Amino acid sequence: MNKSILLRVFFCVFCCFPACICFGQNDGFNPPTSETSVRALLEGHQKAPKADTYYLIALSEARKGNNEAAFKAIKTGLAINSTNIRLLNLQGALLAREGKLVQARKIFMMVLNLSPEDDYAKTSLSTIEHSMQPVRKIEPVIKSPAIASIQEAPISPLNIQNDDKNQDKLLEAEYFLEVKIKQQCYHNMAIIKRAQDAMTAANPKEKDYTVQTLVEKRYLVSLPVCPKSGIYSRKDNDIVCDKHGTQTELGAEVTNVYSEFNNGMRSKLSRNYLDALKSFEQVVILYPKWGEAHFQLGDTLFRLGEADTALESLRTSLKHEPGNLDAELLLANIYFKKGMKTHALAILDRITEQNKGSVYAYAARSIAKSIRSGRSYYELFPPQ
Repeated sequence: MNKSILLRVFFCVFCCFPACICFGQNDGFNPPTSETSVRALLEGHQKAPKADTYYLIALSEARKGNNEAAFKAIKTGLAINSTNIRLLNLQGALLAREGKLVQARKIFMMVLNLSPEDDYAKTSLSTIEHSMQPVRKIEPVIKSPAIASIQEAPISPLNIQNDDKNQDKLLEAEYFLEVKIKQQCYHNMAIIKRAQDAMTAANPKEKDYTVQTLVEKRYLVSLPVCPKSGIYSRKDNDIVCDKHGTQTELGAEVTNVYSEFNNGMRSKLSRNYLDALKSFEQVVILYPKWGEAHFQLGDTLFRLGEADTALESLRTSLKHEPGNLDAELLLANIYFKKGMKTHALAILDRITEQNKGSVYAYAARSIAKSIRSGRSYYELFPPQ
């Protein structure tokens, strides 16, 4: 290709491209500008890397509204140089223009990891996060006071020595099912501890008594039952379960595992979905095989309008916890929304058949009936 043809191509690119790439009309998203001159491109590959050439091609296609062609050029350019800031910024801008805010957010975060002072990425990320955060309709849930640190608390979330073998166990899906049981036992211990404190305050001289005494003296209506049939007893000022250990040790483990997860749940209940997203993203990094965490991440993404990204999280959730009916119902919901009625009905019919008499079966049967009657997604799930 001679110089005159190249000059005509790049004249079109720079002269025809408008001042901004928008995912709305006046959203403030400007495209990243190219610092590569036409002269540099004409002088050869040493001064003008191919990745920058594909950036200019993508920029031209984006100007014409050909997002598919623009993304293709970006993909080719990133295959040559995966850390090209201009290509990444343009990719983020195009994703934002298409309304794929979660994906755009990830791209701009990647840019800032590569170039922390990049003003375009910082401004874009701030704008996206502001756009993603819905107006609060519910007052934030008041956080309970932080639990005082305990000197004897284990460093690892597992209440055992933190060696390589136990680190592997930490990542097993079954561990998180066990933690749910431990959490229930810990709540039982907390009930017993409150009753013990009340009795001690009323009878300071009575030191040697059993947990059963708390029931006999009506400080407890009945003795809580451990999910693993553990037997509760007193040891000094602590409560002990012969299946799960002391309240102090069990509390440390449960608190470690659920700390960030609970932050996400509080934010989600307050409809602070962006804060919830950040918490659940952190949880699945720390505990990649926790099915419930992946479900909550998927549900949060869905509420932010990211149905495709939510699908990935839900599939991961069901991989680690196949019996999660909440995840299955949401998966069916998304399939229905995307027009994949056959897939949605297959899930709903399976839930109905395998969980007869449950609220899940009732909900699944009702939704399946509405789908078969021809009702549209938004007739069944009107926007709120």
